[in-house]
Amino acid sequence: MSRRPPKLAQYFVQWFCDDTWKDEVLGDLEEQFLDNMEKSLWLARLIYWWEAFRFLRPHILRKTQKLNHTMMTINHIKISYRNLARNKVYAFINIIGLSVGIASMILIGLYVHFETSYDQFFSNSERIYRVALHRVYPTRTKDFGTSSINLAPVLKRDYPQVEEATRLHRLFFQNEIPVQIEGRDKAFIEKRFLFADSLFFRVFEHPFIHGNPATALDGESSVVITRSTALKYFGTDAALNRTINLSGQTAEITGVIEDIPDNSHIHFDLLGTITGLGFLDQAIATNNWTNPWVYSYVKLHEGADPDALEAQFDDMVAKNGNAELSSSLGADWQEAGHAFEYYMQPVSSIHLESQLDVEVEPNGSLAFVYVLTAIAFFILIISSINFINLSIARSTERAKEVGIRKVLGSFRSILIGQFLTESVFICFLSSILALGVLYLFIPNFNQLVGTHLHYSTLIHPVAIGGILAFILLTGVLSGLYPAISISSLLPSRVLKGSFKSSSKGVWLRNALIMVQFLISIVMISGSVVAFQQMDFLQNKNLGFDQDNVLVVKQAFNLAENYQSFQNELASIPGVMEIGAATLLPGSFHGSGVFKCTNPEIPDVRANTCSADDNYFNAMDFELIEGRFFEERFDDSLSVVVNEAFLIAMGIEEANNHKLYSATADGSRGPERTIIGVVKDYNFYSLHSEVGPMIVFNTSPGVSLSNVVVRVNSTNTTEVIRSIERLWQEMSQENFNYSFLDQDLQQQYESDNNTAKMFNIFTYIAIIMSCTGLFALATYVVNQRSKEMGIRKVLGASLPHIIAVFSKEFIILISVAFVIGIPIAFYALNEWLSSFAYHVSVGVLSFAIAGVLTAMLVLITVSYQALKIATINPVKVLRSE
Repeated sequence: MSRRPPKLAQYFVQWFCDDTWKDEVLGDLEEQFLDNMEKSLWLARLIYWWEAFRFLRPHILRKTQKLNHTMMTINHIKISYRNLARNKVYAFINIIGLSVGIASMILIGLYVHFETSYDQFFSNSERIYRVALHRVYPTRTKDFGTSSINLAPVLKRDYPQVEEATRLHRLFFQNEIPVQIEGRDKAFIEKRFLFADSLFFRVFEHPFIHGNPATALDGESSVVITRSTALKYFGTDAALNRTINLSGQTAEITGVIEDIPDNSHIHFDLLGTITGLGFLDQAIATNNWTNPWVYSYVKLHEGADPDALEAQFDDMVAKNGNAELSSSLGADWQEAGHAFEYYMQPVSSIHLESQLDVEVEPNGSLAFVYVLTAIAFFILIISSINFINLSIARSTERAKEVGIRKVLGSFRSILIGQFLTESVFICFLSSILALGVLYLFIPNFNQLVGTHLHYSTLIHPVAIGGILAFILLTGVLSGLYPAISISSLLPSRVLKGSFKSSSKGVWLRNALIMVQFLISIVMISGSVVAFQQMDFLQNKNLGFDQDNVLVVKQAFNLAENYQSFQNELASIPGVMEIGAATLLPGSFHGSGVFKCTNPEIPDVRANTCSADDNYFNAMDFELIEGRFFEERFDDSLSVVVNEAFLIAMGIEEANNHKLYSATADGSRGPERTIIGVVKDYNFYSLHSEVGPMIVFNTSPGVSLSNVVVRVNSTNTTEVIRSIERLWQEMSQENFNYSFLDQDLQQQYESDNNTAKMFNIFTYIAIIMSCTGLFALATYVVNQRSKEMGIRKVLGASLPHIIAVFSKEFIILISVAFVIGIPIAFYALNEWLSSFAYHVSVGVLSFAIAGVLTAMLVLITVSYQALKIATINPVKVLRSE
């Protein structure tokens, strides 16, 4: 048997024992083992094991190393706090700057998360698709979010990949519905009233508070409402089986659901059934495949291939719709250039990636999400650059600290750990401050730019983990170069007082400053162009006079008093012109295909509306050719078209051409004569080009939806009161009105919010850049104080000293300007391309950005240069 200590026990001691204790412990155990050997070998071995276990003490275990690291980290934090306390200006600029950057980053992150989370709250949302239509006409194409009302039933019936299919419809022409509650005098005007078939809740599984989702939309008079709507109507959500009056029709509440989340592309307060809507019932009865009047959604079976299903759509249209399409478009409709190409859109992509004609509601922009994400990184980069530059600038102040630490035996790794800890500590304090600012600012931000962000999103394990990782990553990346740079200083040079900033450090600092102001120049240019575009949208001549036009809505509620109402309006002081139309600029317009009696002229698909004899004069449209409708003529079979209609026909003059439309049963509609041509006017937003338009004439006394009243701007309030009194005398319905210019501005609400958001973060980026530059200039001034003193002694003037000090920064801004111009030019042209009518990116926007940036730099730097230039040189140079 070996007379040496047990090897297994030795290995055990080596495993748990800290390196600083290992040799001493093993020596003591071996010495005791040799003494015990004289008594008994087995006893010596037993005692060795016993004593080995007894050394399992906290101060000897290997975890002591971890404890040392913990204590070292705590010590680093204490030193970081003391350094910040001694340098309050440096601490304030760094913490405030980083907190603004982090708050902006998190705020934009919340917005991006919200925008990209649309419709993902539905169970199995990854299996839900909308079937959209790429409509090919003989001379053009158009994409619709809508489809044939007969599409969904065919998909459900004939294609096994489809688990469920449903249809949704919104009122295209009359989207303000009066709702009367029994016992309530005042009617509610509802704008979010949609219609669906009985299978809707099988595809979109909204949580029901009351009612059965399987049968809620079975009846013709059924309506499902949200909790908020029930509370508004009845003061309680227990509204099941209660009745309401919808535009004179009684409806029964068959379900109450939870309010629809903000991040849905379908919002409604009331959901009725499509059964009983006359024109939809007729479309079903005639198997209509020509008119896209509903939104079709499908839920696929688990594992079904959407691409394989989509590949069968052309055959489906030919098989199920050929008879009706041949009747409406002609037997050779395909050879003539018509096509109905359906395709599938994942429901979660609709909000950001779908900009089709006839969307359920306005969608967001994926491009803007990308832009905001880039801005978030830009702002964070600016914050980090401020931190890095200030750390590099302070390297001369901390040089002696590093030198002394190294002389006293501190390792470079410990110094790097100290500086990184300080960086992460600053980032942590900045993040705490940023979260507090966000808590106070998010409600105001939502109100200002129309978003729906919630602070509670941050109180989530994933969000908290992401923020902590973000703090660590930002702190390490921001502090890594300063930590490596400062910790590499040589004690011999530092303690002799011969250390100066290296040329490499100055070069990096200048490069970072240039990046900062490159970002600022690009963003300032973007703000200038965004302002110009918004001003253009608000002030462009749309082809009619939108100012001081009051719109009386739902005028058909006047019934037999309609004509009397118009006659009495004329006698109200302040009323200048009166007209009426079914549809006004800015609202949805239906369309139809019109054929000319001249077979050489191609068919034209045009938007349509109807108007009375006075409409064109009341709206101040410009006549190009012929005449407008007049009372002295019988214009019941007359039409007025716009310039785009003539261009689509391929003719230059109207020449009383006659048009007719094809009806659903294939017969010809009545022939109508073109009596006039109106100058193109924007009946849709400036995102779209002006398309063909045809306006029909209505007989005197026929009730139209909207009465337009041009009023005198000097006494608008009294005119409105007089019109309202007249309305109340002639109708039991609520008086509902608006001003046309305000209605038109709502088309650009999303664009305005985008511009506001961009401007907010541009201001933040500019302020942060100037703040960082101000702090950096302060340290550079201190470094160059003796140089400036010598220059002053040698006779340099105050402007010369300021110019010498500012020249380096102006050169950097100039380089940033040259680099930033092409970047900004490309990005801005891409954004403006989303508008059919827009300003051009001119020299002015870049000139403003360059001059503004240069002025800010000069003001920021000159202030510090002025301070040093006005100091008595004796105070600066007396130590020499």
